[in-house]
Amino acid sequence: MNWEMAAVPYWPIRRRKLLRRRLLLLTALLLAAGGVVGVRQHLASQRAGERVFNEVVSTISIRYYDPSFHGLDWHALVESYRPQVEGARTTAERYRLLQQMLASLRDSHTAVSPPDELGSNGQDETTGALGAAFVRLGPDRVVLRVAPRSPAALAGLRPGFIVSERPSFQRSPAGSRSYAVRDPLSGRQWQRSVRLGPPHAYESLAPPDLDWGTVGHGVGYLRMASFPNGIDEALRWAMADLGHYPALVLDLRGNPGGLIDAVDATAGIFVPPGTLVVSGAGRFGWLGRRSFSASGSVGARYGGRVAVLVDRMSESGAEALASALQITHRATVVGTPTARKVLGVEVEQRLFDGGLLRVATLNMRDARGAVLEGKGVTPDIFAARTAADIARGRDPQLRAALASLERQRSR
Repeated sequence: MNWEMAAVPYWPIRRRKLLRRRLLLLTALLLAAGGVVGVRQHLASQRAGERVFNEVVSTISIRYYDPSFHGLDWHALVESYRPQVEGARTTAERYRLLQQMLASLRDSHTAVSPPDELGSNGQDETTGALGAAFVRLGPDRVVLRVAPRSPAALAGLRPGFIVSERPSFQRSPAGSRSYAVRDPLSGRQWQRSVRLGPPHAYESLAPPDLDWGTVGHGVGYLRMASFPNGIDEALRWAMADLGHYPALVLDLRGNPGGLIDAVDATAGIFVPPGTLVVSGAGRFGWLGRRSFSASGSVGARYGGRVAVLVDRMSESGAEALASALQITHRATVVGTPTARKVLGVEVEQRLFDGGLLRVATLNMRDARGAVLEGKGVTPDIFAARTAADIARGRDPQLRAALASLERQRSR
């Protein structure tokens, strides 16, 4: 039998099958390409306000850690703000409305920032053009340091002076700014107009992310202003200098938090690697909780007595670390209750107009399973610091920490 000739009648059938497959594939590709073009044309036809609003709403709807939005009717809220945001005439008005909408969620981390605020730490007058560093004490904004020969120094600002925040702080066309100042010792109040220097001229006044030294005899001092990326090497240097001291003060006052990996690396200095620091649950509870534990990435361990300083400006990762050291009885926490702002943020999204959206995606719990958001850390020893203390060059919180370490030594 001639198999080649026998197969001839089936060739047209095979060609038709191949042709159909190719046509189906080509159709699918054309539909996909048409969909992409359609989406791009739709986005291009949207106004900036409409597009930004849709980006914010869709991201939060999908990624926000609480699917019930704390009992809020999220859909109704969105629809009530949509015409206002899309019709906003300026970028400032658009973001004011977006911030107002997100404030309804009542959480500490979900936020949106307008384009003109990005690239700044929000304290340009503190570390840049003014030449004064501030600290928050209760409702007051208190001068902590003043750079020599800076605009702040020439205007007579001194450590301890209380500078009230007002809408009138807006920069004038002449490059000056008006401040209301109060001396906590005399009670005297006055207005002061300050001509600002070049932007960022006094950035060196801002404290570094990590600083260390000694306080008192045989007591090391480690100050962490934040938890940035790549802090392991600096921590290794710090502990090489401080590790031989029998006691240590870890200062987390004013620390706004940062990367959880840096928090875990710091915790690994004081507790065994693998010790639970915090855990977090996201939108999909069936996926279970994620655990964040102390790591040994620094390669240094400290076994001496530890006191941790916190205040109402200790936030997020600083609260997580303080709670872990307190729960494991590894440190005595001294100061005032913390900020109670502890959520995990895994979404930082640039928006169409250059703004930034941050979305809380994890609800964090301490090592005992208690929710940290809205609870924070209550110190073992309460010690306050006032503007008058700063004006007199005193630090009662540090003094209380040293007294605590001394009591532990004598036991």
